[in-house]
Amino acid sequence: MKYITLAIPLLASIAGVSQPKIVDKAVIKMQTEVTFPENMTRGGGGGGEGGERGGMMGGMTGMEASSTIYYKGDMTKVESTTDFGNNVVITDRKNKKTTTLIEAMGRKTGFYATDADDEVMRARMDSMRSLRRDSLQRLGIPVGAPPKPEIIYTEETKKIAGYVCKKAIIKNPGQRNTVTETEVWYTPDFKMSPGFSLTGGSGGGRNMMSMASVNGLDEINGFPMEYKFERSNGMKMHMVVSKVQIDANIDDKIFEIPKGFDLKPMSEMQQGGRGFMIRSN
Repeated sequence: MKYITLAIPLLASIAGVSQPKIVDKAVIKMQTEVTFPENMTRGGGGGGEGGERGGMMGGMTGMEASSTIYYKGDMTKVESTTDFGNNVVITDRKNKKTTTLIEAMGRKTGFYATDADDEVMRARMDSMRSLRRDSLQRLGIPVGAPPKPEIIYTEETKKIAGYVCKKAIIKNPGQRNTVTETEVWYTPDFKMSPGFSLTGGSGGGRNMMSMASVNGLDEINGFPMEYKFERSNGMKMHMVVSKVQIDANIDDKIFEIPKGFDLKPMSEMQQGGRGFMIRSN
């Protein structure tokens, strides 16, 4: 009886440390809002007083997007509607292929890429970073591996889309001793299975506006229901989930490539066709 008595509090202690449920089927709806910094929206030189000529974003001060993610095993589909048009990213992890579809200005275009294409892109980027690192080191400027993000968990709570969420802060060190902080509200009730990507998958595919890439977001012990950050250049991003259906019944047809799109391999895309990619650091 002595051993049984000692075991009871131990079991209670273990039960109290609950882990998120791992989900491999879900439908997620969210809203995203981006505010552009002034230097991206104001008029360019020669535009007259008041900047009549539009800047990079044509005078727009921000954008909004409504997005839906369908997630089922090896398949992910992200649909986004923005001020620029409609954007769909379909990721097939089993066949290692990502297809991005863009419907804007009366045109239906798209591109597809494989994991091999993504490896080529990463190798090219690594080579460019290596050249830059060597140049800095020749100037006597030490360059090391980027530090890992720091995640600070708090006990603050609020309800989002029916889930009680907790607040966490992700701190990402940047250049010149700067630190970007991302405020995240997450539910500890569930977490997506490995391979799920908030940004729409690999292979060069990116959903147009539904998510912004945040280093460390996938390390949160739960599912992010809301997050926001502000970059050093003044760009702001805010995402909030409006509805979640876990263990949803999703027909395989939802992941089929629709007809009517002019599809090309990513290597033929002059501008890359990757849509918007807004990083927090």
